[in-house]
Amino acid sequence: MQRERYIRLAEDILSYFRCERCGECCRTLPISLGWDDIERLYKEEGEAFFDKLDDNAIENCLKTPCPYLNGNRCTIYDKRPLVCRVFPFEFAYPFPSIRNCPLGKKISAELAKLEQELRGGEDSEHEEAIRKTIEAYDRFGNFMYEGEGMKCEVTIVSLELLEEFLRRLRNGADVQTRR
Repeated sequence: MQRERYIRLAEDILSYFRCERCGECCRTLPISLGWDDIERLYKEEGEAFFDKLDDNAIENCLKTPCPYLNGNRCTIYDKRPLVCRVFPFEFAYPFPSIRNCPLGKKISAELAKLEQELRGGEDSEHEEAIRKTIEAYDRFGNFMYEGEGMKCEVTIVSLELLEEFLRRLRNGADVQTRR
């Protein structure tokens, strides 16, 4: 339920922003596929689809770099996997997070401003949710993961803060990174 809520919030928030199309995520990150993604892509490509899967991955992932990347352009953009549609929002971790790519950094900065405004010197609901996440997973607000030749930095975010952010976007709040 939390995952579905997070995905819905990510998709809604991203409708107000434009990816910078640097392609870094497609070149460096494993792209996990859900069963819906696999079924859709297999119907489009048949057996040729299996050649695009990473044989070394434990779960269903595309090869890295993404075989659907041509320059900085996604050749299946309208049919891209869910993980790509919600990026830089990620749900691979046990908590909602935002990857710190160029767009993710901008969204995180806007969320930080909102969190500061909401806090007003006191602990906010977002801060409390992050504290509970930290206690549950022994993590902290921003963290770096390095391993197996991969390095990533993410920002942990609460669903409550994302909901308030989306409400303000819908009400026409001034956000610097909008389309």
